[in-house]
Amino acid sequence: MIPSRAVPARALFVLLVVFLAACGSRALPPTDAGAEGDVGRARGLASDGTVLPNRPETIALAQSVEALALKEGAGARAVELHALAARLHERVWRVEHREQDAKEAIDLYRAAGRDLALPGACDAAARGAKLSGELARDAQTSYAELYRVQRRAGSPGADAGAPSSAGPCGDVVDAPLAVLAAFRPPAPVLDAIDQGLAGEGAIAVALRDAGPVMVAVAPRITRIEQWTGIEGARIVVHLDRPARFRVGDQAGRKEGRGARTFVELDGVELEAGSRGRETPLGGIVSRIVTESSTTGSRVALDLNGPAYRRVFHLLEPFRVVIDIARQPPGAGPKGTGRAVSRVVIDPGHGGNDPGATGPTGLKEKDVTLAVAHRVAPVLARNGVEVTLTRDDDRFVTLEERTARANAFGADLFVSIHCNAAESRARKGVETYILDTTANEMAGKVAARENGTSQAASNEVAQLLASMRLADQATRSTRLAELMQRAAFASLSSQYGDVVDGGVHHAAFYVLVGARMPAVLFETSYISNNVEEQRLGSADYQQRLADAIANAVKAYREGR
Repeated sequence: MIPSRAVPARALFVLLVVFLAACGSRALPPTDAGAEGDVGRARGLASDGTVLPNRPETIALAQSVEALALKEGAGARAVELHALAARLHERVWRVEHREQDAKEAIDLYRAAGRDLALPGACDAAARGAKLSGELARDAQTSYAELYRVQRRAGSPGADAGAPSSAGPCGDVVDAPLAVLAAFRPPAPVLDAIDQGLAGEGAIAVALRDAGPVMVAVAPRITRIEQWTGIEGARIVVHLDRPARFRVGDQAGRKEGRGARTFVELDGVELEAGSRGRETPLGGIVSRIVTESSTTGSRVALDLNGPAYRRVFHLLEPFRVVIDIARQPPGAGPKGTGRAVSRVVIDPGHGGNDPGATGPTGLKEKDVTLAVAHRVAPVLARNGVEVTLTRDDDRFVTLEERTARANAFGADLFVSIHCNAAESRARKGVETYILDTTANEMAGKVAARENGTSQAASNEVAQLLASMRLADQATRSTRLAELMQRAAFASLSSQYGDVVDGGVHHAAFYVLVGARMPAVLFETSYISNNVEEQRLGSADYQQRLADAIANAVKAYREGR
């Protein structure tokens, strides 16, 4: 944006926010009488006048609603659910200012606005466009994104930037575009948007020298990451946009290779000029094969012997995660004592992801790393081998954190975080485990799993089975209870007003796929003035570290 326009841009942002807030208040069609309770809660929290619960509860609720939207597929009901999930992420962003929350909200608003003819879709698309401009702090971005919505809704022959005459949808975007007229991007920028939309089949605009309208752009595999070992492996397939996928298995083939598990990516293309690729590996996965298939692309894993697998997807960016394990989750010795020789400590956030920030600027990523550095030597003195998912201020993806724990052969996984809430009065220590339900909590983690083999008689069905998180839920719960008890005891001896927030269940991606008992430890509320000050002190950090070590010791001793 041109510097001389900075002040007017801020003023126009205020007008735009007010205008879109008014436009976004239209009622959506009522849902069925038996609608899920989470949807009702989400509706209640969508308004700016309500107080949000803490971050984990809000994000878990958003993920639950989004899972229902994905299950719904299409229609006005799906639009409402996508928009509700987006609204929760947006509200969390306005409290904590984590860029990832805003990006997640934008992505969900775009999902809600996919079919602008549906009730509520245009409002959602406009909110996403506005939020994109806010995140970029650029009025031209706001204009460009609103223009994109207008062109998708407008008539094919409409002049660029002219009123769309598209009924209610045009009413939503035309007025804010007029407000932002002074910040209209140069013509080449708008032409590029038109060409991109035409390439996606979204509009049928006659473009200069563009020829006929192109078909929709197919998703592509951008890269494949792997973390492999003798006992387990994690393969992450990154795509440039969401795609449907299916999971299947094959028995050993004639050339003597072992069983194979594969993911069919419908409508997905390989990299330009690539006909496929074979990547030899060691351990439980002998090689990865990427190849074209009759429906799109296939990523296949050749396995060395019997194994268990679980496949799910993550958003922002879209990727498909394939977990392979020699033993089922939670498999281990029985008895009162529990074998614990290796523990992975996961300091949350890091690098360009600061996590939550306290009132005076203390960053969650710094607190979590400091506590991790304090707990590692304490555990080592107790004869436990410890590894950290990050040892300095660097970014580590959520899927890599659990993958490292699996590759390390850890017996326990502890992810350290700081809590945050819209109300600065909220405080306390809490511990979470991954939510599990009868349907493998597919809804709450927005994860998709196809656990059926191609045929019931296929011999590989005896080798490959869905990885069941419930198998280790009891052990994770016990670890969480010990963690919560140890934390309260360690802190309350010095800080008499410490609140015992208890043990909770929530859908944290960082815990998905862990083959060992895993907990997420919310040390205190960094959004609370008093607890932020304590979290920044050496004494408080050491007491938190001692609590983690004491919980591990108690778990190992079977208490």
